Amino acid sequence: MRYPPEHKAQNHEKILSMAARSFREHGGDSSGIGTVMKKAGLTKGGFYRHFESKDDLLVEAVARAFDEMGRGMLEVANSAPEGQALRAIIEHYLSARHANSPGTGCVISALGPELARRPLSVRKRIEASLEAYRERLLPFVPGQTREEKLAKFAVLFPSMAGVLTMARVTSSPERRERMLTVARNFFVKSFTER
Repeated sequence: MRYPPEHKAQNHEKILSMAARSFREHGGDSSGIGTVMKKAGLTKGGFYRHFESKDDLLVEAVARAFDEMGRGMLEVANSAPEGQALRAIIEHYLSARHANSPGTGCVISALGPELARRPLSVRKRIEASLEAYRERLLPFVPGQTREEKLAKFAVLFPSMAGVLTMARVTSSPERRERMLTVARNFFVKSFTER
């Protein structure tokens, strides 16, 4: 039975959505093709009608995750009081809610070391998504020049991802919250107060 082209597009979207969440929750290596396809309500055999390889799925899923994060951060920034956008981004990013939701949160804190071990060709494709994410958020980073903003972004966002990762490793909810609070205060003071 032949399906209309929109059916294939809908299935592709389902697979991508499930993979973006599953990879962040369980890791790309733990979330096999069969697992992702099952969660999407499809058979494993249909995978190759949508993607050439698991690496292709990973790249698209990571791009989806960056896009979701970027949209979420823009919403946070745009709803903040004037002059408080970066503060709102920092507070949102380093929140207990974000730390407790890896499946919908930052892809770098969830998959960073795993992505770093991928082949160079895969990392280059992922890097393009990271750059698009950076460009969305760069207007909220303080600095007189683009170079100054890029330098601050290169310190702030990877550092927050590291804190978020460590908060997720911490078993004690009290220590986790303390870690997030200390980091929020540090980054707000260092990057938003003049």
